[in-house]
Amino acid sequence: MLTCHASSAASATTTGVAGTDGCWFDLVGGDAGERTQVEAATGLRLPDREHLGGIELSNRVGIAGDVLRLGIPYFSPDDDVAPSPVGFVLTPRYLVSLRYAPSPAFDLAAERVRAAAAGTSTDAFVTLVQSIVGSAADRMEAVAAEVGTLSTRIFDSGRRNTALLRSTLAEIGRVETRLARLRLSATGLLRLVLALREEAPAWFGKPALAHLHAAQKDLDVLCEFDSQLTDKLQFLLDAVLGFINIDQNDVIKILTVASVVSIPPVILAGIWGMNFDRMPELHAPHAYPLALVAIALSIVLPLLWFKRRNWM
Repeated sequence: MLTCHASSAASATTTGVAGTDGCWFDLVGGDAGERTQVEAATGLRLPDREHLGGIELSNRVGIAGDVLRLGIPYFSPDDDVAPSPVGFVLTPRYLVSLRYAPSPAFDLAAERVRAAAAGTSTDAFVTLVQSIVGSAADRMEAVAAEVGTLSTRIFDSGRRNTALLRSTLAEIGRVETRLARLRLSATGLLRLVLALREEAPAWFGKPALAHLHAAQKDLDVLCEFDSQLTDKLQFLLDAVLGFINIDQNDVIKILTVASVVSIPPVILAGIWGMNFDRMPELHAPHAYPLALVAIALSIVLPLLWFKRRNWM
């Protein structure tokens, strides 16, 4: 889908292309016909998906005259959407964004650009960066809330059964996946902003660079916050695995106690079960009940000993 956003709502269109200064062409998907339309309207050569997905710095930032080619190889547009590359081609007149999935951040930026009374392609790009940063911050706050809920479930639960620990372990993995996607997006955008601030052309403008500097600070904070959440998730993972090991050790301890306690009565029953002619116990008047009492004591006494030593 191709959408052209300008500095006023009346000039925004999803059909055809426009040629006014400050126009932002938002290209979603890899439709060859729409790419051709944008290239014809702007005179620019757009990168393909394979080029945008390259992790080397030359694929992320490229400057040729008045044309800036920027890319983020791993961009997570939403929690339920797999990461995909995002690219930007920026000139003094046009901004072209290439993406392959819907994104609330891009939708928010489009509303802000249309609401502006006037603006340039650089203004549209800065607005887009700010929207992406704001969306990432909101999503990271949601992840932090989930991490807090997981911590409460793990440590404040009265009974930690196997089913609860197993489901919690799966939940930790799901939250870590979301956080990893946010980390890749924030890191990719931060590298792009840093490179652009160092090599920005003269026409980019000092106000835009100031806004990028503010975005860089926000991204630094997000990266630090991501590091804290990652450490917290690792701690929760270790805690869950520790509780699982404790449960397994308890099971092994119970089986060990049962096996040790069962040895004396088995020995006694084996001795008195022998078929010998001369066994004094066979002719005692109360041999059978006494044997039962001895077997019972051989079970109870080891249990009392284990209980006294806190082994069970």
